[in-house]
Formats: sequence, C-alpha cells, structure tokens
Amino acid sequence: MKKYAYILWMVLLATLLHACDDMADKESSSGSDSAVSSESGTAELYVLSEGLFNLNNSTLMRYSFNSSTMVKDYFREINQRGLGDTANDMAIYGSKLYIVVNVSSEVEVIDLNTGSSLKQIPLLTENGSSRQPRYITFNGSKAYVCSFDGTVARIDTTSLSIEAYAQAGRNPDGICVQNNKLYVSNSGGLDSPNYDNTVSVIDINTFTETKKITVGSNPGKILPDKYGDVYVVTRGNLEEGDYHFVQINSQTDLVTETFNYAVLNFAINDDYAYMYNYDYTSGESWIKVFNVATETMERDNFITDGTTLTTPYGININPYNGNVYVTDAYDYKVTGDVLCFSPQGALQFRLSNVGLNPNTVAFSDKASQSVIDDTDDETSPAFANKVWEYIPAPCQYMNTSTTAYKEGYTTTEVLAYATELIEAQSLLSLGGFGGSITLGFDHTIRNVSGEYDFKIYGNAYYDMYGTATGKPGGSSEPGIVLVSKDTNGNGKPDDEWYELAGSEYQSDKVIRNYQITYYRPNPLSADV
Repeated sequence: MKKYAYILWMVLLATLLHACDDMADKESSSGSDSAVSSESGTAELYVLSEGLFNLNNSTLMRYSFNSSTMVKDYFREINQRGLGDTANDMAIYGSKLYIVVNVSSEVEVIDLNTGSSLKQIPLLTENGSSRQPRYITFNGSKAYVCSFDGTVARIDTTSLSIEAYAQAGRNPDGICVQNNKLYVSNSGGLDSPNYDNTVSVIDINTFTETKKITVGSNPGKILPDKYGDVYVVTRGNLEEGDYHFVQINSQTDLVTETFNYAVLNFAINDDYAYMYNYDYTSGESWIKVFNVATETMERDNFITDGTTLTTPYGININPYNGNVYVTDAYDYKVTGDVLCFSPQGALQFRLSNVGLNPNTVAFSDKASQSVIDDTDDETSPAFANKVWEYIPAPCQYMNTSTTAYKEGYTTTEVLAYATELIEAQSLLSLGGFGGSITLGFDHTIRNVSGEYDFKIYGNAYYDMYGTATGKPGGSSEPGIVLVSKDTNGNGKPDDEWYELAGSEYQSDKVIRNYQITYYRPNPLSADV
C-alpha cells in the first residue's frame, strides 16, 4: 500500500496546494547539463525550435526528468517525418500538445502520451493560400489561433476541426483570453514601417470583433493577469527600440497605463511578469520583474548569480513550481540552449543544444509512453489529489461558486467536487475564522533540509490605492498548517498531526486555543 501524505489547512480563502521541493536557490557553478535536477511535479518538458525560415527544419525536443534523457528531434522519432516550416507557438491543453507552424500554415496536434500526430489542421484561405498562423490560446473546449491574414480561427478540441473564423486587424501577432473575450494584437508587421497599432477585442460567445483598442505601434506579445487586466508589448520599429508595456482594463476595454519599459517578450506567473528585451544594435539583453498587483517594477535585474544570456529568444514559466525558463538562440545559426532559473533569479540548470532557434517551452506533470520509451516510470502528481474533509466557516461567499456546496449534494459529492476544484487549481473558499480543509497526496512529500517542500496558494492581495478604505492596505489571510504521514499504512488521515511553525509562531502576540462560536441567524437572511 502506498504511503500517503496529508495536510490540514485552516485559512480564510485558499486556492490550491502542491508539492514544491525546489523553490530555494541552488548553487550551480558550471551551468552545464550535469547540473540538471528534478523539477517538483514535472515529469517532462518540451522545447519547440522554429529552425530557419523556409528551410523546413522546425523540431520538437522532449526532456524526461524521470530518466534524465533528451530526445532532440522527438516528433520525427515518433512520426517519421518533420514538423514543418517555422513553428512559432506551442501549448499543452488537456491530453494534447498543439503546435502552430507558420510557413507550413497548419496546427499540428499531438497525443501527449504517445507523441503521435493526431491531426494536421491546415489554415488556408478559400483559394488555398496560406493564412500564416502565429499563436494559440484556449477557452473551454475551443482553441483559438490568430493568423497573419487578419483572422482568428476557432477550433473544436474534440473533433479537431475548424468551426469558424473571426476578423481581427492587420497581421495579428499575439492572442489571449480575459473576461470571456479574446484580445488580439494587430502588428501590421508585413506592412513595415506602416505598422498597425491596435488590439482587437472579440466576444467569445458571438465570435465577432466588438472593438479595436489603440495601444501603440507594432503590438506583439499579449497576456492576461489574474486581476482582470491584459498586458501587451508595443515594439514600434524593432531596430529603433521604441518599446512600451501597455495595460488594458478588460472591464472597460480601455488602456489604463502605458509603461515606458523596453519589453520584447514576457511571461506572467501569479503576481509577476518576467520581461526581457534584446538590443539588436548593441547585442545587450536584460530581464526585469514587474509586479502586476502593485503595477510597479519589482526588480531591474532578475538574474542574481551572474549568469549571462547571449540572445534571449523565448520565456516561459513552469506552472508546477514557478521556475523561469529562458531560451538562448545565440547567433540564430547554431543550436540554442534552455536555461532554468529559480524565481529568485539563480540558475538551476542548463539544457544545451536543444534545437535551432528555440522559442517555446511547455511542461507536463505526466510521463509519456511513446514507442521509443521502454520504461514504466511515473511521476508523482504536482497537486493534492484528494479532499478528505472540507468544513468551511460562515462567510459572505457561502453557498456560492467559491465553495464546494451545491443544492442537494451529499457529503460524498461535496468532497468529490472539492477535489475537482483543487485539481483544477480553482478558488475554494474556507470561509471565516476556523474553516478548514484536509488534503491528501498519493505520495510522500520529500522533506529536503533547507528547502521548501510544498506551497499553499491563497488570495492575499495588496491595495496600493486604498479603494475600500482610502489608505493603502490589503489582506494576508494567514492560516495554520498541520502535516501528517500515513505511518500505519491504512490510507487514511488518522495518524498523528504536527503543526508547522509559521513566521509568527514564537510571537508573544499569538493567542492560542482561541475559539469562536457561530450562531445561525434569525431571520436566515440576517448577518451571522
């Protein structure tokens, strides 16, 4: 019988919890492949390399953390053919890996478990000419692909067929979803120097463009944050370096701020945007960290250990631990590298010679089993996979979508739904003081001395404008965490529990054995 790990979490509002063994800085003197370590909750990573324009030499690399092996041309090894010409974007969604191949004008859909091609979806006009697809995003059961011909394709992820096209602006060069709308950056890049300067807003329900937002010349990468905003980089003439970082409010669809930061590409994880730029004249590059919660520059220099980059070409975040992956294309003519940094900016490891012009990194928490694999290795899931007990305290959100209670649900159904929300990384309210949840892992969480072993996400926030009180402030919403190991091996959380000492555990301001009794209000609509 497996040994289980359990965590009891008592807090006001928590979202999800996962094992996290590698959050602290690690020393890496050589930065070579020998420094590669396991990534918590991550079985494999995939690196897409676009190759050279019109040379039909795009590649897909797979690296397995279980076996510490790299297959450089993974797609060809499995499918006995090339990936196509100039692959621009890649994403994992559900059980499939989607790759957007620009010059070949298609979306390659791959079975994530086997590596086999499921379908090549051509994106062609009615007369058969190329639409030149660029980037992909997802919402519900649909994939959305923007193309340089000024359209967005809606693809059903079950049938893998194109359902419809929506019109955007000139030469779209980025797409994202926020507030049930698509935001498409219209670069006008094929009309240089007469660039476009707008972002198209497309209503997902009607799949029609409802507005164009003027943001600045030659907009490119565009991403949503968790606060309802959308960020887009404007690049002007690339050689002149007229860059800006623009914030759009998705409620009003208006530009709320234009930051004078030189940004070529960026990635957002939680409250932080990791932004890089490359000066084509001087050859210099940098990475900065921008706080999307406070809307301020957090760090001017992300890299803290002296690691240098030659030509940053892509940036992605590992969703299972927050590590930052930057690809280096060097002179665009030799195979590039992938560098993994901790959120604190220290190099964790480097994967060398992954492909020609690597641009995108994707991560999977499940080990694939293709025809070239001969092992049965499995990785432990990153997130808690079972809710044993869920007892939220009263709050203003009780019996709403933020709890696991639904009309007519039995206790078993509540726990099953709570487990579903945890695995989906959704909000799950624990109510007011005293609310608790007991979570289980199907494996023992390693206790690594001096490092973080797991992470609990909450909805703490900082309000720099004081919208509620007139003064800056916020809410930390702290909780108490207890852990237990399935020592008796019965698969139940009935062993001894141990409280973890938090930052205020030794404080003389702590009140222990505090109790609150909640009474049912009369009438029921009154405050608790």
